[in-house]
Amino acid sequence: MLEPLPIDSAIDGIRTQLKVRRSVVVVAEPGSGKTTRVPPALLDAGRAIVLQPRRAAARSIARRIATERGWTLGAEVGWQIRFERNFQRDTRLLIATEGILTARLQQDPLLSEFATIVLDEFHERSIHADLAIALSRQAMQARDDLRVVVMSATIDAEQVASYLGDCGVVRVPGRRHRVTISFEPSLSAAAAVDRALAATPGSVLCFQPGAFEIQRTIESLRRHVPNNVEVLPLHGGLPAATQDLALDPRAGSR
Repeated sequence: MLEPLPIDSAIDGIRTQLKVRRSVVVVAEPGSGKTTRVPPALLDAGRAIVLQPRRAAARSIARRIATERGWTLGAEVGWQIRFERNFQRDTRLLIATEGILTARLQQDPLLSEFATIVLDEFHERSIHADLAIALSRQAMQARDDLRVVVMSATIDAEQVASYLGDCGVVRVPGRRHRVTISFEPSLSAAAAVDRALAATPGSVLCFQPGAFEIQRTIESLRRHVPNNVEVLPLHGGLPAATQDLALDPRAGSR
């Protein structure tokens, strides 16, 4: 049994819009569950490919969908990013990064292996994302069975809907959580993380501007954090296994 999420009540509406216009824009706030719930719900029409801008996110999303659905990662759902892949010929749901989708559309302009294209996190605009929506629209105009879904929390939905032929827009609220904000300009990053660890029972995510600053903060923290706290890096320059380690918490550790 899947944990209820806000997006669940909108799934039927998304399917209806796709039947009417073969395209839909989904504006769903963070925490709604759109990324893991919408693509699997659209497989009744055939295989689907999902554009996910970030490599670490593509792998973790595929893993999350497999866990939720009881699927085998690399079988029913898989991922493909630059230089790495984990899928089979009969994989029904493929999570791919921007360059991969662009390359597939260039090799096969009709994207004939798939029934649905999902462009997720479309607010993270890039040349690849803009090219993907342009090529997807061309493919949809050339095929009468191809469907296109554009999803984001923060886009000009009406403008995108107009570009896709005045398709419908489905709006979904998110799951809100209380956030406490404090401003401590005199603290170093390591000291701020140390304070957060002492004040909260869970894990801590620390954002830094680059890989050098990330590593410097890690080295400072590892000298004195408790034994149950793992200090792990996460950025795009790391090997896939190292990135996945930061997104796959182990029981008993923070």
